[in-house]
Amino acid sequence: MIDYAGAEPFELYQWFKAGDERAFGALYERLSPGLYNYLARLLGDHHRAEDVLVETFTKLARSNLDERGKVKSWLYRVATNQCYKWFRKNRELCLADGLPEPENGDPPRDIIRENNFQRMLNGLPETHKVVVVLKFYEELTYQEIAEVLGIPLGTVKSRMHDGLKRLRQMMKK
Repeated sequence: MIDYAGAEPFELYQWFKAGDERAFGALYERLSPGLYNYLARLLGDHHRAEDVLVETFTKLARSNLDERGKVKSWLYRVATNQCYKWFRKNRELCLADGLPEPENGDPPRDIIRENNFQRMLNGLPETHKVVVVLKFYEELTYQEIAEVLGIPLGTVKSRMHDGLKRLRQMMKK
């Protein structure tokens, strides 16, 4: 019996490519919640996040990653590129004002705070927003962010510095 829960993401990917559909399901179950949360935060739209999530995993199913490839980093890179593409196509549209009100009974004060912060995130340039969300919501290291985005480590640090500076300025207003 195959241990899907204990397998590394790349092993699951290889098993899927060898014809094991359950391995892809296990890979999706393991990586989709974090990727979905990242996309929802980045896009400010849960429905669009679901669409990009499906597009991203569809691309994974059609891909041919080699052994050096990190599946999680690859997924985040593809998802981020899909977001950039969407941002470019929809520049004239405003992003969502905030995340919809949760149904779990959170106090209104927390909902307002979360919506206000989402509005501030939406006010950042996409390049800054991506690094802030990857760092503080996905808890990736700067090196992991650089790998996901395919940019130098120094660029990640610079974008983070600028993004946090802009957020501080928005909070003072």
